[in-house]
Amino acid sequence: MLSGLNPTSREETLYLREFLVSQDMLNVLQEKLNWSEHYAQRWRDPAFWLLADARQEDVLAYFQRLVTAHFDEQTGLLTVQVQAFNPDFAEQTLQIMLKESERFVNELSHRMARDQMQFAQSELAKARKVYEERRQDMLAFQSNSNLLDAEAAAKARAEMISELEGNLTKERTTLKGLLATLDTNTPQVRQQRNRIRALEQQLAVESQRLVSEKNGDKLNVVASQYRNLMIDAAIAEEAYKFAVGSVESARIEASKKLRSLVTVVSPNRPDRAIYPERIYNLITLLFILVILYGIVKFIIATIEDHRD
Repeated sequence: MLSGLNPTSREETLYLREFLVSQDMLNVLQEKLNWSEHYAQRWRDPAFWLLADARQEDVLAYFQRLVTAHFDEQTGLLTVQVQAFNPDFAEQTLQIMLKESERFVNELSHRMARDQMQFAQSELAKARKVYEERRQDMLAFQSNSNLLDAEAAAKARAEMISELEGNLTKERTTLKGLLATLDTNTPQVRQQRNRIRALEQQLAVESQRLVSEKNGDKLNVVASQYRNLMIDAAIAEEAYKFAVGSVESARIEASKKLRSLVTVVSPNRPDRAIYPERIYNLITLLFILVILYGIVKFIIATIEDHRD
């Protein structure tokens, strides 16, 4: 079974190796094959004896003894070997393990992809909520102040005041010129003074509307509040754009992380039993018996020498 050679695939392959010899896999085999019944009470093979009513821990240890999963660090291949008392049962066991392994790999990779997408989508939802709140605050502020753009209104009012001050300076200069040639009570002088007085009153009104104390409701305070709302809205908008991009990136990354189980070599069904190795076992047993016989003869000879 091949799952790739990159570090992420290696970790997932090691997860699969642990799953193959876990209690979960044993439970599946027990449910579908009644696995332990095949091995229980085999009196002809006392080395692999399993009680019919063995405890769950003993059955798991027995299962891990007969089912092995070896991971090759160089090739990234995971090799699974199953021992049974007949080839049909071993093949059935391995086929079920392959199907469960495929389900495990698919579920693991899809769950990781789902978790990544859910996190990105939750961040997007939060960013959109903040963006909507900031936009509603902006609309409410514009409605309450009756100004579409407080900064532009304040700038226009400042330009108006500057223009009034310029006109007032011109009119005062004109008045000085009239006073130099005319009497103070002449109609031209009085008219010029009225014009200056009107400009001064208008300038005072405009200045009062533009400038206020810190907590007032004049244009300078309104413009400052509007500027803060604009900054907050801009930050929220940028965060929302970034969250949208993150969702797309997460979708692409999630699709890259999807894994599948590939069977490189199908389960091989042996034509003859590999174990027990009768000739090897007989020779080994004969060798051990010869050694024990020599030890016993040596002990007996030593005892007889001491008696003499």
